[in-house]
Amino acid sequence: MRHLKYPVVLFDAGDTLLGPRQSFGTVYARVLATLGVSLPAADLDRGLRAGWAEFNRTHPPGVDRYGTYPGGEAEYWLHFVARTLASTPGAPADPDLPGRALIPLRDAFRDPHAWQVFPDVVPALDALRSMDVRMGVVSNWDSRLPGLLEELGLARYFDAVVVSHLEGVEKPSPEIFLRAVERLRGTPETTLHVGDVPELDEAGARDAGLASKLVDRFGRLEGLATIADLSALPAMVSRPNSSLP
Repeated sequence: MRHLKYPVVLFDAGDTLLGPRQSFGTVYARVLATLGVSLPAADLDRGLRAGWAEFNRTHPPGVDRYGTYPGGEAEYWLHFVARTLASTPGAPADPDLPGRALIPLRDAFRDPHAWQVFPDVVPALDALRSMDVRMGVVSNWDSRLPGLLEELGLARYFDAVVVSHLEGVEKPSPEIFLRAVERLRGTPETTLHVGDVPELDEAGARDAGLASKLVDRFGRLEGLATIADLSALPAMVSRPNSSLP
């Protein structure tokens, strides 16, 4: 086996390996229409962004957000749906609507057809596997992620899938990265983490002693050293005497 600079590579999931086929607002609009509520997807997207921003502002970094409420992830998402609707122009002031929408919304996002694997992902993972790189996922996600990766055909590439809600800790805590490294029989110094959010992926990996690389699929990370997709990873991993570009 060749000597590798990074024999262990970790990946974020959302916007690194996979992304939604349609906007989240479009999915919300479709589900709400089945409940007799017609709202524009663009307005729901605004409500979703406002709700997510508020939840991020009030959430302690590194703490499992899906364990915030006694009812676990289902109660978390109930509060999130309610906050989204409260932030969406024209949404009905119906206190029962979030509860009626919760299960069909969760089912919609559990459906693998709601997601796409980016076209560069499988070729990159195949190349890394042919090099005997040990790979894992480290993601802030709820308990649906392992099943989703399986149905999308990605689970077979990973020897560890470390999901925040199942671990009780989330990025940027170094702990979630170190658990993945341990399960892959690696060391922080020879592990590379790839993700798309500087304050979660880059900062968390750095604090855990890992190298990191940001992937910027949508041109959002101006002024930072990034890669546009995963196609450059095999070369990065195999160059023992070079720094990351």
